Amino acid sequence: MDWGEFTQNWDGDGDVAWPLLAVAARADSELVYTGDGSGRVTTYTLGAAGAALDRVSSVRCAQSAVRRVQPLPRGRVFVQSDDAVQVATDGGRRQRRWATTPNDAFVGAGVDGDGRSAFVCTAAGAGTLLDLEAGAVVRRAGVEPAAGAVHYSGGAVVLGTGDGMLAVRDPRAALRVVQAATVGAGPVLDLAVHAQRVYVCAAQAVRVYDVRKLAQPARVVTCEGQPTRLWAGAADLWVACEEGFVETRTLASEGADAGAAFVEPALGEYAFISALAAAPSERVALVADTEGVLHVWADSEEPRLSTGRGPDVLDGLDLDSGFGGGPAFDDERMSLAYAGTPTDLSAPLLSRMDAAALCDVGRPVNYVDAAVAGALKTLGGVGYAANPRAARRNQQPFGGPDWRRRWHGGAGGARDDRELTQGRPKFLSQQRRHGSRQAADRAEPAEPSSANNSAPPKHLQQMRIEYSRFGVEDFDFSLYNATAWSGLEGNVRNAYANALLQLLFFSGELRQLALAHCAGACADALCLSCQLGLLFRMLATAQGASCHASQLLQVLAQRPEAAALGLLEDAHGHVVGAYAVLAQRLLRFVLEQATVECRRLQQPDARLVERVFGAAQQTTTLCPACRATSARESHVFAVDLDAPGSGSSGLAAALAGGSASVRRAESRGLSRQRAGFLDLVSRALARTDTQRAWCAQCKKFQLLTTDKRIMRAPEA
Repeated sequence: MDWGEFTQNWDGDGDVAWPLLAVAARADSELVYTGDGSGRVTTYTLGAAGAALDRVSSVRCAQSAVRRVQPLPRGRVFVQSDDAVQVATDGGRRQRRWATTPNDAFVGAGVDGDGRSAFVCTAAGAGTLLDLEAGAVVRRAGVEPAAGAVHYSGGAVVLGTGDGMLAVRDPRAALRVVQAATVGAGPVLDLAVHAQRVYVCAAQAVRVYDVRKLAQPARVVTCEGQPTRLWAGAADLWVACEEGFVETRTLASEGADAGAAFVEPALGEYAFISALAAAPSERVALVADTEGVLHVWADSEEPRLSTGRGPDVLDGLDLDSGFGGGPAFDDERMSLAYAGTPTDLSAPLLSRMDAAALCDVGRPVNYVDAAVAGALKTLGGVGYAANPRAARRNQQPFGGPDWRRRWHGGAGGARDDRELTQGRPKFLSQQRRHGSRQAADRAEPAEPSSANNSAPPKHLQQMRIEYSRFGVEDFDFSLYNATAWSGLEGNVRNAYANALLQLLFFSGELRQLALAHCAGACADALCLSCQLGLLFRMLATAQGASCHASQLLQVLAQRPEAAALGLLEDAHGHVVGAYAVLAQRLLRFVLEQATVECRRLQQPDARLVERVFGAAQQTTTLCPACRATSARESHVFAVDLDAPGSGSSGLAAALAGGSASVRRAESRGLSRQRAGFLDLVSRALARTDTQRAWCAQCKKFQLLTTDKRIMRAPEA
């Protein structure tokens, strides 16, 4: 049959639909991709003529509008949005991602023919060449600002700018300009490249250039309207016009208007064409509009999208299989949308959670047996008792296979810890001096005495290390630490931070960022990121030896912000408040300083700390007097889960089993409403406060309403 409308598809929710801004078809399978203004990428297959498309998967993979969708080999897809570019599988699993700053959005992207590399550029003119296989940045260079039309192949990058310029850059020569031409006075809305020909939208025409020589257009194709979108294939050129129709031209003919044909999709009153693509088979045209409708035109009643029979992910799948089989989810291209649901839904699913259910969080600990508790001996505030051997223990023996027999009955008669060290001297200088005489000079340990049964075994007592005259470097810590992980000395001021510093060391993202910052050209003498990098390098290379954070803690003590936040101990080791609160404040302070210091040094991943440890929070301020509203988005490193004003019904009280008054009322049989756990969590993550602040619209202080909501969780 002749070209005609095959079907229309609309995936809106009620009366709301996002505009479709990107559309594409895969060359090796019968899949259609669309990207909308909400950041969602949806995959379809063609059905019967006139029927809606069959949706395969729908994944929101971006926080902003999707501008380009490009299928890649091996079941992957390249997605460009305003805030990021990424490579994901057809099922939505992200493999690679590169983000940009909020004030410099991505405006153009192009993917090489083999899908191994891509070129992206921002509104400010920052061009980046990416290796999609390795997930690395190959080259960065400044390009033309606002280059909204981009095409990339292995040998050239073609850019169309907002001031009517057309430039060809060589990616193998530091992205320098090798050809340039002026298309017209207006912006280059779109361009397409095929067989060394560049097709550019111009006023009432499509200008055709030879990519090897851009001095003059090789051909001018006159259009019936103002062209806004292009697609060039092996045989035809598709042109979408501003007036709402699509026309084609035969590329094999040199005539200006040879082979003209019209495709006029049924657009809404206020809709216009927002995306255009033809299938690789050139037998199907995909036209998307701003009302979220996808128009599919074809030249037959059974059209094909792909050029040949490739691996179709739908082959052999039973989509209604339920629990008795189904698709092979080991394939990374498979979407969870294929998962069937049981047909018998008489009982609720196990994954269902009742939001109104009230549950006391927490489980009481298992009490110690009375016989064991009766034989408990206390020393230094710690209770010790013999192991009843009722349960297994994961414990490493000390000093050889017969240490239990030698230490049975206590360690009252042992004068030193030579039993634990098997007679080896504790100091490296003594080990070098004794040499081979070590075994001959080893003294037999005294028989342990059972006179004082209240003393715990020596291997359970607190270990006190005494240094030689050569200091800590002379002590052999391998006698007491058999692992490759090092500890931090606790005999310095503010050593309460040691556990937190060890926790940050085992965070791979922060460790790499601090090490890179320490190796950079930072000139700040009080830089915490530099000190973190030095400490992390010490912990990584010590191989079990003792380390210390003295230098970092000294720099922390010289920071005026640390004293203002009360993060420091006084001369007597006392602090104001609990150490748990100090650790929380210190964690927030270290993460905020790392973000500021890395951004000041202009590191490529300066916002890594915000993405991994921070939660995106949107703050909206409303003035009730003038109704002026302001909104801003920031990252917070701590969220207070006790909403203000919740009192005894807050989240802390719920975690403790409810407030005392609620428990007393329940024990007496009185009805008292207890707030649900999910309600308390949602109230804490989206809270509204009222405070007196300055209103720029009213020019005076007003009682402003502030709404704070957590928009995105940390990525880690």
